Amino acid sequence: MKKSYLLILVSMFTLSMSQAQHKQVPMFVGTYTSEQGSKGIYSYLFNLETGDAEVQSEVESTSPSFLARTDKFLVAVNEVNDGSQSLSSFNLQDDILTFENKLSTKGGSPCHVMLGDKGRYAVVSNYSGGSLALYSMDENGHINAMDDYKEFTGSSVNSKRQEKPHIHSAFLGPDKAVYVSDLGTDKIYVFNVVQEAGKYQFMEKAVIAAPAGGGPRHLAFHPNGKTMYSLQELTGDVVVYRAKKGNWEQVQVISMNDAGFQGENGAADIKVSADGKYLYSSNRVDANTISTFAIQKDGQLVLKQVLPVEGKGPRNFNFSPNGKFVLVGNQLTDEIVVFNRDAKSGELSDSGKRIPVSKPVCIIF
Repeated sequence: MKKSYLLILVSMFTLSMSQAQHKQVPMFVGTYTSEQGSKGIYSYLFNLETGDAEVQSEVESTSPSFLARTDKFLVAVNEVNDGSQSLSSFNLQDDILTFENKLSTKGGSPCHVMLGDKGRYAVVSNYSGGSLALYSMDENGHINAMDDYKEFTGSSVNSKRQEKPHIHSAFLGPDKAVYVSDLGTDKIYVFNVVQEAGKYQFMEKAVIAAPAGGGPRHLAFHPNGKTMYSLQELTGDVVVYRAKKGNWEQVQVISMNDAGFQGENGAADIKVSADGKYLYSSNRVDANTISTFAIQKDGQLVLKQVLPVEGKGPRNFNFSPNGKFVLVGNQLTDEIVVFNRDAKSGELSDSGKRIPVSKPVCIIF
């Protein structure tokens, strides 16, 4: 009887520990580094029920501003413009990062990285370099080589910000092509990534025009693959495109600001909720807000909420894996603000939870 009771207690304790662990998931934060501030990439355990975060480790790396990961490794762009700009890779074992290797990005100020083909290639966007770099990776995260490199040309109507190409991001589309936003020329380039003679190569598929002076920065796709949303950094607009006969047709341009907003925009990030019902976007400079849009049946947007981010310089934001929270990295006020998310209405509210970190730029789970 005693032995049976003991077994029950052990089983209950094991189950309790397992449930507690499942409530906590690894989270990684990329930053801009400085002598008195951040030293690199920070890893946390994030509690999916409470919104609390516990720091686990700090890995030194120079301004690892944007991150991407698989289950086995994490990559980060070192966003500098002094000749040492690079793509760094880290092994990821038991949620602990160990440096693997790095290669030059060639172009200056790499600001975004994405992984494709189940992590077998990486695409880096060089902002000031106006270029795109394509790397082959092995399954454990070693960067093998820069297989392809593409420089862009052109300009647009804003002489201060669009004097030349500024490649800002690359995202994988529903057609498995890579969609590249060029803030400097108001264009979205679409490339297939193909393998030739054992190397990955860019193959241009299409060029999509964005409104003049908008400055496309990031984009997001609806889960059904039929609608694309392009965030315009310079105007604070979201441009909606619908797939039609193999092309993307512009169907709506909508502001992420309240009607009375008069200041300067610095739109930063855009994401669609997993259920495809809501879209969110962040805006910096004079706005410092995060906006919620309801997505209609035809993919078009209705602005529902414009909420202060309780700080300055909101960059990347992300949903917690269960969709219960939205975490906003406020670069200029050195903290991540955790917002509650109402899954039914899509609206956000301040949870009161804060994660202190110097110059947060990117948050991934």
